[in-house]
Amino acid sequence: MFRKLSPFVVGLLWVFATTALQVFLFPGFRSPDVVLIVVVIMSFQYPLLLGGGLAFALGIVQDVLSGGIIGLNALTKTMIFALSRWIARRFYLSTMLAKIAMIAFGVLVDLLLVTAIMLMGKMVHLSFSFFVRQLTVQILLTCLLSPLVMISMPKVSDVSGSGKKERFFNAHTKGRVRGR
Repeated sequence: MFRKLSPFVVGLLWVFATTALQVFLFPGFRSPDVVLIVVVIMSFQYPLLLGGGLAFALGIVQDVLSGGIIGLNALTKTMIFALSRWIARRFYLSTMLAKIAMIAFGVLVDLLLVTAIMLMGKMVHLSFSFFVRQLTVQILLTCLLSPLVMISMPKVSDVSGSGKKERFFNAHTKGRVRGR
């Protein structure tokens, strides 16, 4: 049971660590979205129901720790999990670079969803240049931290996609070749 939930537990530990360290060490800087990294990694491993529930739970934890609107990150992280899972089932993303590109796409979708929801509620007014700057910084920070999070996650430590024992995280079992 612990092996099934170990990515979720590692994600929680990362969320608590980055929340504590960011507030005390770097109070004026944006922090990378570790929950999004964990959610995208979970989309390679978990079925839709279990992974969607865990993504929702991580989003709620992020909402509570950030002090923002409760449910906003939970909604966006669940939607990103579903979208990432859909993409991962269609394409074989075995290399670290492909997984980092998937995380960058997740950050883009996350910020667009959050901004659209905030604009619909008339809770924020921002210029296009400020939005693009924030988007670029968030993508860079999250993508720079993602290899470290990937290495610390169980079952994802072999992110090179090469080696004698190939791992099938997101391919169908019917597509496996036996005897190699």
